[in-house]
Amino acid sequence: SQSAPASEPAAEGANYFEQHGIPLQEKPWEFEVHGVAFNDEDNTIQRAVPAKVSAQAVVGDSEKEGYKRVALYVTITCSDFTYNDQGGLDESLVYNSGIYDLYTGRALPMRGTSGDTAYDYSATVEWNGASYELYYSKNVQWQSMSPDGQQVYRMCSQNWTFDVPEGYDGLVYAAFDSVSYDVSSYSEEIDEGEYYADEDRNDKDYNAEGTVFFRFGQDTPA
Repeated sequence: SQSAPASEPAAEGANYFEQHGIPLQEKPWEFEVHGVAFNDEDNTIQRAVPAKVSAQAVVGDSEKEGYKRVALYVTITCSDFTYNDQGGLDESLVYNSGIYDLYTGRALPMRGTSGDTAYDYSATVEWNGASYELYYSKNVQWQSMSPDGQQVYRMCSQNWTFDVPEGYDGLVYAAFDSVSYDVSSYSEEIDEGEYYADEDRNDKDYNAEGTVFFRFGQDTPA
């Protein structure tokens, strides 16, 4: 498909988030949501744990002509864990996030990431008669630390890289405020289904009011 022309500023109410009344921050920042810890022996035993999220974005030049490269660095720190008698952890941890298109509200296809892993993918966004081909990769790393030997912190680093047309300014990150987790929903296959921000936000596993959406990567490289 043709690369899209530089997009005009959206008219009032022209993007999905305004139309659906979803609060949207204009840039990455620091905030708190919740992840879900579940018992490894019995995954129906679950609890919400605080998750401090810190995010920053960098926009530069892409090797693809007519594109820019957007890097998003997200660090999630979950507290409220303790080691068992063997010095290990009896619970697994889930933090749920997603990437959405500002204008259509559609989620970019992605897959579950458990442990340290990475993958690449691409998606096409159709908006106002233009096609935007987006290329992206996600790299995830986990670690645990206990500065005092008692309280355990579990940290997740999400590093995203996007190559998007220079005129595209529609990247939105979602950090879901989780209250529960359906373990059977986990899959490492890319999910090509159509999912939209408002439906996802109102899923029974999330607290809609606590879920955070922010834009990133709107700049054009100098």
